[in-house]
Amino acid sequence: MLRDTRFITIKKKISLLLFFLAVVLFSTGASTEKSVSIVNIYGRDYISIDELIKVFSIEHNFDPVFQKGRLYYKSHYMIYKTGYSCIIIDNSMVYSEYSVIRWKGDIFIPVDFAGTLLDNFYNKDVQRKKNRLVVLEDEQPDKKPAIEIIQQKKEKIGFIILDAGHGGKDPGAVGKGGLKEKTITLALAKKVEALLKKKGINIKIKLTRTSDKFIELSERAEIANRELKKGVNGAFVSIHVNASVSNKISGFETYILSQNPTNEEARKTAALENNVVILENQKTGGKKYDDIDYVEALMITTQIQKESLLLANSVQNNLSKNIKEFKPRGVHKADFFVLRGVLMPAVLIEVGFITHPQEIKYLQKDDYQDKLTTGIVDGIITFINQYNKLVD
Repeated sequence: MLRDTRFITIKKKISLLLFFLAVVLFSTGASTEKSVSIVNIYGRDYISIDELIKVFSIEHNFDPVFQKGRLYYKSHYMIYKTGYSCIIIDNSMVYSEYSVIRWKGDIFIPVDFAGTLLDNFYNKDVQRKKNRLVVLEDEQPDKKPAIEIIQQKKEKIGFIILDAGHGGKDPGAVGKGGLKEKTITLALAKKVEALLKKKGINIKIKLTRTSDKFIELSERAEIANRELKKGVNGAFVSIHVNASVSNKISGFETYILSQNPTNEEARKTAALENNVVILENQKTGGKKYDDIDYVEALMITTQIQKESLLLANSVQNNLSKNIKEFKPRGVHKADFFVLRGVLMPAVLIEVGFITHPQEIKYLQKDDYQDKLTTGIVDGIITFINQYNKLVD
């Protein structure tokens, strides 16, 4: 029996058409996806940065000296540092319960950091599927993410870092009779710690130094930043004594970080305090405080400057209530290197002038140091109460 070839051809065409229709219908509503492995390290879930940049075509550079890296995608960026439980994503601080680590030659970030990064970079649905973190290419508005996306919010003040300026081979300013700034700042930092504890402050208090020890400026910021984690912010208070070419200038003042000094005196004060860098070990070829680090510091400042100003005003006002022997010089802004890398509300207090013939005598007296201590402590406590109310 002869077959009608025209009929066979039509049947083939119909079959092909039905096949393609089935493919289209099957794919409608389905999502393509990219994913990375979730690795459990020491009982905590991490994502490999190396795998992230390969799968999602993210640009990455890493500084092995400072253990700091940057991830870029289009107009988005993330800045991280190993050992830190906080990162910067698109000019906002983000916290985790555990830190970025190096493991077996690679860098790993907490899985919640990775979820927030992918959510910000791609604006897609990020989900956890067993041991993988998945970004769905198509929108699925009815599905809730299986991985927690960290919301940008303030964390309560849970610790205080007291930084006694200078130390060791760095005496700071030296007054008549050989009195060194480093001696006064350490005595005051210890008094502030003791009074905070006496007043029942139920948060962690940590000194950057407890003895006559030299600590680099960037290391002071490291000590503070390693305390940051999800749910816990901090306050950084650096204590110093001022100096001037004129022996007629006296009084106390409080500073916050800014690229634009309040005035010429503020600029000179910062320059005086920053001179310590010449004593630091310049393993990095003198690039520790270069423009890139400065830009990153200013990114942070835009987020925490208001909190730092709140802390500075609180400290300065309470010092003014307790100190009547010398006039308050107000709150000012300047570029202090010790404040550049601090990722929390931070101030630098100049408690007086070691070059003033009367003030130097007072700065050595226990009862006057107690007045300064009370002013600083009351300022810190007032700030914490105000700040935590804003968080609630």
